[in-house]
Amino acid sequence: MAAQPVLLNQSGFGLGESKRFTAPRAEDGARFTVTDASGAVRYGGKIKDGTGDFTAFDPGDTGDFVVTVTGKAGVGASVAFGIGAYWTDRVSYRRAIEFMSGSRCYFGDYTRKTTDPVSDEYGPRECMKGVAWRDAAQYSKEIQTLVDMYLANPSAFDRIHVNSAVYKGLPVTLPEGTPEIVRLIHWGVEVLLEEDVNDPQLKEQLAAFAFAYPQLKKYIPVSVYQRATAHLFATWDDPARDRYSWQALTPHTGDLLQVYTQVGTGKGELAPGHSVWPNVMMYEVAKREGRDDADRYLNAAQKQASWLVDNLDLTDPRVTKGQRQSEHVLITGLVQFAESYPDKAPRGVTRFVREWARIAVERSDNLWDFRRYSADRWTIPAFTGGGADDPNEVGNVAGFSAPALAAARLLGNDPLAGRLREIATAQVDNLFGRNPAGRHASYDAPSGTAGFEGVERGWYSEYYGGAGLLEGESGVLDGSPKNGLYPFSPEKGDIGHTEGWVAFNTAWNESLAWRAVDQTRLRVTAHDHAPAKVVKADERVRVELSAPLNLDAEALGEGTVEVRVGDHPAKPLTVTQTAKNSKTFSATLDMSTLHAKPREAITMTYGHAPFAVSYSFTVAGRE
Repeated sequence: MAAQPVLLNQSGFGLGESKRFTAPRAEDGARFTVTDASGAVRYGGKIKDGTGDFTAFDPGDTGDFVVTVTGKAGVGASVAFGIGAYWTDRVSYRRAIEFMSGSRCYFGDYTRKTTDPVSDEYGPRECMKGVAWRDAAQYSKEIQTLVDMYLANPSAFDRIHVNSAVYKGLPVTLPEGTPEIVRLIHWGVEVLLEEDVNDPQLKEQLAAFAFAYPQLKKYIPVSVYQRATAHLFATWDDPARDRYSWQALTPHTGDLLQVYTQVGTGKGELAPGHSVWPNVMMYEVAKREGRDDADRYLNAAQKQASWLVDNLDLTDPRVTKGQRQSEHVLITGLVQFAESYPDKAPRGVTRFVREWARIAVERSDNLWDFRRYSADRWTIPAFTGGGADDPNEVGNVAGFSAPALAAARLLGNDPLAGRLREIATAQVDNLFGRNPAGRHASYDAPSGTAGFEGVERGWYSEYYGGAGLLEGESGVLDGSPKNGLYPFSPEKGDIGHTEGWVAFNTAWNESLAWRAVDQTRLRVTAHDHAPAKVVKADERVRVELSAPLNLDAEALGEGTVEVRVGDHPAKPLTVTQTAKNSKTFSATLDMSTLHAKPREAITMTYGHAPFAVSYSFTVAGRE
């Protein structure tokens, strides 16, 4: 490595997003330049506290670009990187889905040789102690994170298919052309139902499917939904949890109506707040089914949220970063509850979330913009049942964007929100190489078939023969710098344990979902280019959607916006990317095709449920 290392996201940066790098040996005032492939200087600035910032550089071309730093420590240059619309999302979506597809139990053929959940008689460890995904745990949240990705950005995931994926042994076969993400959700539901799971966090996974079923019924038969809801209503408050609870290091019962006062270990097995949003989802499902006991689920969410707000000490890192890959459930659950039912959520939620944000920002004040564990440690320490002195925390880094962006959304114009977005991007950059090791979290990241576009240096190693047999799976996250490498000691090499884990990748799924939520915007303008408010019935309007939909950088992407007249069923409207590398997808809508009546409301929507983004206007009345 050069005398002056320049460490950044090896792949690239998104237009309009934070663009920062670390030059750990540079003095304040050292100069840096951003040059293109021809060597032309396109941007310049100065180093401060080991960090350079070129956020203002949003070029029309995508690169390659290089950052060069010149100072007393010598001259150093970064690897080449790109800049483009929704860059991180574009290079990550397919890999995320391919990983979830390839890491399933039984390698996609649900034919079992034994009913013993911990037996090795399956053959070459086809599942180990997992249920639907290899070496997964009851807290891995596979279905929940897949549901969130789909609800947040349906048009993108509708277009991702994995032709090599095997789906055998399930009681229901889905139609040809079903998106892979829907097939994965269905797979997980069927296996959990077949295994008659009663661990609370596995029941929470089924609740996510039941909640999202209106958006999935095009592909998944109602019989699957009926079996899932029957199981949920029968077991939700059952204290028993004798099916697949092998990593429950913290004693608790399976009754999801209880107030959980336990705080799990660094394994991430019982993170505070895990039951808040699932109870709200069950409330919605119970209302949909016309049940007279629906309120008990909402009451449970209220009581649990109140306990969290009144009792958790957010200065104690064991309740935040110390929950490793599971941390995100605390803030995302409270934010979704507060936004969905502002009159039902505890009054202290916003104050609580702001305090979480303040602490996260305070602990990220360093040359990496990296959210530390505490004032004394950078990464999580050893914990009971962890099996390592320096545990692998790649899932926490991968998942941090979810709570950070959820908090930023709730805080609105609070100055903390802007810094949260900056450090959320910094944790993504950490995954992609802005870290003391200068390496991507995936060993295979430089691979063209299983890696990430533009990455030159992957993780030091991958673990062969691990419980999940995940080495080589597309997009697997293997490792992250341990405490000893910070603030900058790369000579220590790969210290601590390295091994891919489904729970790490599902945390990344949740971050990808919230990244989509944070970037999605919907706008409708009339003939004068002003925001549409009252529009004539025969007028034309322009619909503009901003969302991560450009899966192919060389082609114009598309998406589908739902158009609803009054209370009538929604109709699809295709929006097309306005140009390569554009963040905007648009369409012109002839209002006369809607046959709307005077003073009827027209609502445009993208996304679903808590992630839906809408724009409404009214048809002009008769003159």
